[in-house]
Amino acid sequence: MRKFVIGITATILLALCLGQGQNIAFAQEAKKINFGILNSITGPAAPWGNPIYRSEALSAWKVNDQGGFKVKGQSYTWNPILYDHKYVPAEAAKACNTAIYGDKVSFLSVQGGSTCVACIPLMKENNILSLNVSGAGKTVTNPNNPLVFRYLASIEGMYAAFLPYLKKQEGIKTVASINPDDDTGRSGVEAIEPIAKLNNLNIVAKEYFERGIKEFSPVLTRLISKNPDLIETGYTDPTSAALVCKQARELGYKGAILLAWMPDPKQVVSLAGPHAEKVYMTVNGPYEPTTPAEKEIYQRFTAKWSATEFDPLVWSYIDMFQCMTKAIVETQSFDAFVLAKHLENMTWESHLGTLKYGGMKLFGIKRQLIIPLGLDRVENGKILYKGLLQVPAGVLD
Repeated sequence: MRKFVIGITATILLALCLGQGQNIAFAQEAKKINFGILNSITGPAAPWGNPIYRSEALSAWKVNDQGGFKVKGQSYTWNPILYDHKYVPAEAAKACNTAIYGDKVSFLSVQGGSTCVACIPLMKENNILSLNVSGAGKTVTNPNNPLVFRYLASIEGMYAAFLPYLKKQEGIKTVASINPDDDTGRSGVEAIEPIAKLNNLNIVAKEYFERGIKEFSPVLTRLISKNPDLIETGYTDPTSAALVCKQARELGYKGAILLAWMPDPKQVVSLAGPHAEKVYMTVNGPYEPTTPAEKEIYQRFTAKWSATEFDPLVWSYIDMFQCMTKAIVETQSFDAFVLAKHLENMTWESHLGTLKYGGMKLFGIKRQLIIPLGLDRVENGKILYKGLLQVPAGVLD
């Protein structure tokens, strides 16, 4: 009996060891898929680039923590690789070259419109599918760029959602627009013009500035002389948008201000102080999580970084890798053109609801993420979240 028990025990231990060995072998067999993330980690657009990267990384890590994914029996995990392009097109092109030829990335995400434009020739030459956090409108999103997706809200959709709201809440009739003097900024003006016309709003001034400047008084003086009911900042970076708000108020402007393209609300209040009153800001969601899904995301963030570093930008990019993983698993392919065809008709679930790509009416191709947008307003020095606004039907598709 003793020999029998010892024999059984040894057999069980051997089976467990073999099983553990198989698991170890399985884990070792998983291949890494390099995914390049080109963001502005330093420079004036860093308040965008850092939280966006953290959101994207959390998305990739969640897929990996859940065991990765399989294609034709082979297991894979994501390897997100970060590159700092400083929001400089030449730096972005250089980083893109390193990512493609040096690190052999399979996919890319480029933050910024002008920086994405700088990378498109290299991405097209190498058939790289990209999910970009970029503006620049039709310069980026058009039928000639079938592998270039935009994984962020459309500024056209933002204007379509917010201008009717501001017309009702603030009684605006005239608008002045200020944008950076580059591809991204010019596309911002192109975006607001048809939406303003649709809402019977008159654009009384359009001004441009060189990225990186700190003094906006000359430009704002010209804008304010046109007596607009609303000053909107288009694709202006977060730091510059906060300075525009502060300096416009210092020049005596009393009307509404819309910091259109995802500023950091805390930075705005910190820089502008009492001048931030009656300022509206496009955001991706609340600072404090309210739903179970938001709380789960927030917990994952604070497990890696301080809660004081949390930014609402995190909400919108937290499912980027879930989107790409779903497309790969459903097609069982890494072929960029196969995936692009699938992505344009695919839907996926997020804490914001069901997401999809659209934009056929506006861009001639379905490569624009359709996603609701949040709105903040500063009242008595406090940032008040007004909730999510949906993009009206008929604008993008």
